[in-house]
Amino acid sequence: MTAVEVVRVEGLCVELGGVKVLDDVTLAIRAGSFTGLIGPNGAGKSTLLKILLGLIQPTSGQVTVFGHKPGASHNLIGYVPQSLSGLDAGFPVSTLDVVMMGRLSPAKFPGFFNREDRAAAESALATVGLASMADKKFGALSGGERQKALIARALCGGPRLLLLDEPTTGVDVVAQDEFYDMLKRLREEYRITIVLVSHDVGVITSMVDDLICLNQRVFLHGPPDEAVKDGMIGQAYGSSTEIVMHGHDVPHRHLRRHGEGQHDC
Repeated sequence: MTAVEVVRVEGLCVELGGVKVLDDVTLAIRAGSFTGLIGPNGAGKSTLLKILLGLIQPTSGQVTVFGHKPGASHNLIGYVPQSLSGLDAGFPVSTLDVVMMGRLSPAKFPGFFNREDRAAAESALATVGLASMADKKFGALSGGERQKALIARALCGGPRLLLLDEPTTGVDVVAQDEFYDMLKRLREEYRITIVLVSHDVGVITSMVDDLICLNQRVFLHGPPDEAVKDGMIGQAYGSSTEIVMHGHDVPHRHLRRHGEGQHDC
């Protein structure tokens, strides 16, 4: 592993329940880069993130994160899921309490937070523009506000790598734009490496440095302006896929299957 690589994956294969999810995946993610991870449903994108987090063990292959096996560098990684699964929206937990969860570690349990933990959570909330929401119930936040709070939770531990798994799912268009703008700002201010899983192919193509298209195996990995020209995205999605740029507006993705048109914006 070179000094500029945060993640190195070589020949990664993963089988879950007897089903091959990832097959001979090889890739590298540079420090300070903004990488978009795209692919159809069931392509193994979330599985790859869980591998990097040390939550799933590979069937074969080599994976290092900051030069160590996955899980050994958990304190350097922030993770933003689509939502807090299992959390009842009516559960009386404050936004600040949710953000402080980002300070948890094997040596620290909920209810044992100190002043430093609270200060870090309050700072993270201010960073994402939710300082005034600290005492508000997490379940009462809008979809966009919840995702910002989850970003704050991830930032609370001072990560160097931020993994986001389709964070704008269920969030309205205006909130999505604000979310993406915030990610750009965080990358510049914190100088962190970002990996973003998304179905918004056109949107992230205009944002990221590197684009990885995954469907069990890596179909492409490189600068987005080159990646969208060679037709490999279409092969990965099993369709004819075209990235259309409208001046400086948000690009759109067109999928055509069996001669019929489908338009995603």
